[in-house]
Amino acid sequence: MSSAIALVDAGIEPVRVAVDSRDLISAAGVTHLLKNSPRVRVVTDRADAHVLLAVVNELCAQQAARLKAIAAPRIVVIAARVHDLTPSIAAQAGLANPVRRADVNTERLEKLLLGGQTLQEAPSVLSDRDLRLLRLLAEGATIAEVAQRLFCSERTVKYALHQLLDRFGLRNRVHAVAWAIRAGLL
Repeated sequence: MSSAIALVDAGIEPVRVAVDSRDLISAAGVTHLLKNSPRVRVVTDRADAHVLLAVVNELCAQQAARLKAIAAPRIVVIAARVHDLTPSIAAQAGLANPVRRADVNTERLEKLLLGGQTLQEAPSVLSDRDLRLLRLLAEGATIAEVAQRLFCSERTVKYALHQLLDRFGLRNRVHAVAWAIRAGLL
């Protein structure tokens, strides 16, 4: 018995995915990757989809806002280029971090669409010190308290915070903590 028939017999409905891409070749490639999956069905009508799969060259603020305005139940973004600001742009629009196109294969794509494993670029970009700093700030610690807990000077904490804000295009401590929470880092 084929796995598709087994899924139908088990009463498990495949996840309906709509592909959004201005590049027809990329859309066709993603559709081809998914066509043999019994757990995923590509649909043309966005309103009928459980997940919107957006394939972009590089996620910019305008694209992120456009995707969020579509109001799909879930949005997964695959980007050819992911840079330091990409997680911040995605988080500001309320989207999950985009996955680099080079990191996607059929198995990973299926997991992303099914809501299982999510591949995020931000954890590999943030150091342990950055994560500790964000956690302490999220707990309401002052700069002096953070310095004491991290065994460094207040100046070092301010410098690390400044570097973090600059790297991800964040405005202040509150924005940094909110971004980290939305990105699933805290």
